[in-house]
Amino acid sequence: MQYLDLKMDFMFKQMFGQPSRKSITMAFLNALLHRTGDERIVDVQFENTELTKETEDGKTGRLDVIVRTNLGERIHVEIQIIPQYGMPERLLYYWARLFSSSLSKGERYETLPPTIMIAILNYPLFPHETDRFHTVFHIREDEEQFLWSPHLEFHVLDLSQFMVKWKKYRRDVKQLPEWPWLTMLSAVDSRKKKIHEEMFRELEGVAMTEQEILEALEEWQSLSVDPENRYAYEMRLKWLLDQLSNIRGSREEGIKEGIKEGMEKKEREMIQKMLEKGMSVAEIANILDMTEEEVRRRC
Repeated sequence: MQYLDLKMDFMFKQMFGQPSRKSITMAFLNALLHRTGDERIVDVQFENTELTKETEDGKTGRLDVIVRTNLGERIHVEIQIIPQYGMPERLLYYWARLFSSSLSKGERYETLPPTIMIAILNYPLFPHETDRFHTVFHIREDEEQFLWSPHLEFHVLDLSQFMVKWKKYRRDVKQLPEWPWLTMLSAVDSRKKKIHEEMFRELEGVAMTEQEILEALEEWQSLSVDPENRYAYEMRLKWLLDQLSNIRGSREEGIKEGIKEGMEKKEREMIQKMLEKGMSVAEIANILDMTEEEVRRRC
């Protein structure tokens, strides 16, 4: 069975952004947000269910997931496998747009709902600051650490660092509620056309006792064998690989012209930090879309 990569935004939206798979979405969000008891999400309304059809060149609209929960929150989930410059500011901008759009003319500001941004990345967003794969952000007072408002909440999940932790500290990682879902997102590598068999075995073991994981695996299999879906997926994958190739070409050309020295310096600093955190040259090369030899030259 050849499963399609759920890190691809098209597949991610198919799995987690459709009303027909609402139970999967709720289980996914509860796990990522560590929701239990009365705080659990028990219903969601999808605000953007459109699946833009892929053209021959793979271009499409944004394929994120936006829901409103039974608790009155709005949650925006975005997945990115290509490193984006200015990502913290970009996420803040999207949060601000979503938050402000919740207020209709004449309504009071206190009626604005809590708005949560979840960014799932396949690269480190803050490589110099942390080696954790799940970080959570609020606005707090500098000295006494009290919240400005509970209405702003950011989650960043780094799948590249999750893989590092899963390989080295698997027993600890498996205690976390989000680990089966991050395993699902990490088990297939579309760029290398590789499936991580051990991760699949672990998921199958979890599915024996957790209905939501079993349901997700069944839906994943169904989506992966659908011919129309596979075609759209392949077009999107081709476009993303072309984007990566363009990024690589621009980087190499810039280095030749001597105008990317600052970028190269930052790459060296990032690589050094990753090495200090125990990541291998192969893992770093995969995250930064470099060859292992290029990584070694920058060490």
